[in-house]
Amino acid sequence: MSGKKNSAAEPAVNVCAMVKATSLGCAKNFVDTEVATASFLCEGFGLTASVSDAEIQFINTCAFLEEARTEAAETIRTVRRWKMRAPEKRRVIVAGCFVEWAEQSELAEFPWVDAWLRIDEIADAGRVARKLLEGGKFPAPGRRKKTRPRWIYSHETPRVQLTPAHYAYLKIADGCDNCCTYCRIPSIRGSLRSRTVGDVVAEARQLLKNGVRELILIAQDSGAFGRDRNGKPCLAGLLTELDKLKGDFLLRLMYLHPASVDDALLDAMKSSRHLVRCIEMPLQHISEPILKAMHRKVFEARTREVVKRMREIGYAVRTTFMTGFPGETAEDFRKLLRFAEETEFDRLGVFAYSREEGTPAAALPGQVAPATAKRRRGQLLKLQSAISLKHNQALVGSVIDVIVDEVLSRSKALGRTFFDAPDIDNRVLLTSPRTLAPGDFVKAEVTAAAEYELAARVVCGNQRGKRK
Repeated sequence: MSGKKNSAAEPAVNVCAMVKATSLGCAKNFVDTEVATASFLCEGFGLTASVSDAEIQFINTCAFLEEARTEAAETIRTVRRWKMRAPEKRRVIVAGCFVEWAEQSELAEFPWVDAWLRIDEIADAGRVARKLLEGGKFPAPGRRKKTRPRWIYSHETPRVQLTPAHYAYLKIADGCDNCCTYCRIPSIRGSLRSRTVGDVVAEARQLLKNGVRELILIAQDSGAFGRDRNGKPCLAGLLTELDKLKGDFLLRLMYLHPASVDDALLDAMKSSRHLVRCIEMPLQHISEPILKAMHRKVFEARTREVVKRMREIGYAVRTTFMTGFPGETAEDFRKLLRFAEETEFDRLGVFAYSREEGTPAAALPGQVAPATAKRRRGQLLKLQSAISLKHNQALVGSVIDVIVDEVLSRSKALGRTFFDAPDIDNRVLLTSPRTLAPGDFVKAEVTAAAEYELAARVVCGNQRGKRK
């Protein structure tokens, strides 16, 4: 926890109570947790990682899939005993996607929760906590008018950077208008709402000033950035403006929908000095009937073309697929398997389809048995494991760029290649003749390789923190 804020606002000096914050789900949700955490500091609360020291427990939840909702419910249940040990002074606040998803009857199963905050209320978490400790009550969402989220933070919103000091998530938009048939995000997170280019650049500048070396651009659909404000996507312009910022830093682009890829974006990516040459672009499938049933907006031919053009301008592609979507036949899956085998994606994740009540896909004919979806997922992951091993073994003896994430000892550290995002991708075990520091950019010779890990020796003569 860095404790850094990218806002001029200063927290109150009198700490009245300690808060333990728990963030579930994706990086986009994590940014909301950072905003909530700043609101606690601004109201005079302190932060703690210890349950025993806390008087407030704040849980920011995910509800994208059943597994996420189960995790959210289990996490909320774990604080019940803590609350009951001192019910007169301890408070529980639950926020985020689970609150948007749940009905009043479901929230009633957790009577020890003192406040349920919707997404639009997350920046007020500190004010709500103070009100609770002063004896106030906060009505459950089911007793308030339910509206779709409209809030998006700005560079002036207090936010505490909870990632390691050298990288930070930069949320450029929230919500989604794509309405893929399997997804509940539009009903949970609301419609697309983008920040302005100037606002994002202002936050990026402040994060770099605070010592961040890697800015990770995130949204539900990064490629749609600006479409709600300007009638067309403006991601290319944003990348161009971010690239003008001074300093030796990395830009990483996540969650790019292939439908958003056009000539302007490709040109901006090709000319960018800071954007890492690996794009996270979920494709979901390659079979035409499945892509149409998913309402993905781009189908087989365009999907192949986008991947091809990305590689032509020097970008590796990190993607995700879904197995077991309603109507997926054995032949559809074989086609997907062949596509993955022929394309040899640099990074690949796979989800088994989860039937979400209330989505159009839940009512489609040809529902695939969950066991079949999971088996197909396993086959794809097995294939990708072999591809990843092949790619990594080909690196042995070569010199690669690595960003250091964690120092293990005076001569050992953990890092990532520039192709790899934090927490979700491959890692590099580094040995070095000198002590490294988190955020260092180093060149290292690869000495050994496994499916999802490299061993490498730092090449002498690198200047700390500088890319060469």
